[in-house]
Amino acid sequence: MNGARAGGEPLLELSRVGIGYRQPGGYVPAVEEATFEVRPGEKAMLLGPSGCGKSTLLKAVAGFLRPHSGRISFAGRDIPGPGPDRAVVFQELDQLLAWRTVLGNVAYALRATGAGRAESRRRAEEHLSRMGLGHALDRYPHQLSGGMKQRVAIARALALEPRMLLMDEPFGALDAQTRTRLQHELLALARSTGVTVLFVTHSIDEAVLLGDRVLVLHGRPSRIAGDLDVAALDRPDEEEFAAARHRLRGLLADGAAGGGEEEKEVPHAVGD
Repeated sequence: MNGARAGGEPLLELSRVGIGYRQPGGYVPAVEEATFEVRPGEKAMLLGPSGCGKSTLLKAVAGFLRPHSGRISFAGRDIPGPGPDRAVVFQELDQLLAWRTVLGNVAYALRATGAGRAESRRRAEEHLSRMGLGHALDRYPHQLSGGMKQRVAIARALALEPRMLLMDEPFGALDAQTRTRLQHELLALARSTGVTVLFVTHSIDEAVLLGDRVLVLHGRPSRIAGDLDVAALDRPDEEEFAAARHRLRGLLADGAAGGGEEEKEVPHAVGD
């Protein structure tokens, strides 16, 4: 089971958020009227086709983009910019510093937040060991597989002890077997640490397997078209899992019919 629906006051709140980009031809809205909450300990999935604004919303929560309308608050306060309380893991496999070792990449992030050298090393070693990388501390990124690079990126994010982990299709560039293994490792980490997760994906199966809730975006500009509770679903062979998949496919198809980009499910090994 993914876990019970989290309780308490919302950690993240979006109220009628609109975000867009300025281009030579004028302002292009990407997301409009986005309203939702994420409570402590929840794993909330942002699901939608490519180009629908999922990553744009995630970047706004991270503090990299400012909404042109509405409000985003974290722990009861407006987000002023990026901060270690919201650690980000991207899809790109080259997000590590090429000239630093595995240990150096994680320790450097901690030093940047003010931790001392010894404390940074201790925490870096602890989190790398948790990710099964204790044997690779002295390796450089070019010596790692794609899955190992993402493990280092996740260890670096968790070492910051964030209140929320922001993940932008972190497994999208990996082969199916590695992706499945990391999906299950993420579920175990979320259970053991209690970290709140906001996760971007365009895979229905990934959203249902990993999430407690699935927030569906569609349209141009995109809006939140559905909010489905999937906390009790973790076996793809269950009827309820299939029903949730069907419901989400229907929401995405409605969005495609309404002018959004049609969702294309990528092959996944979830549950194989």
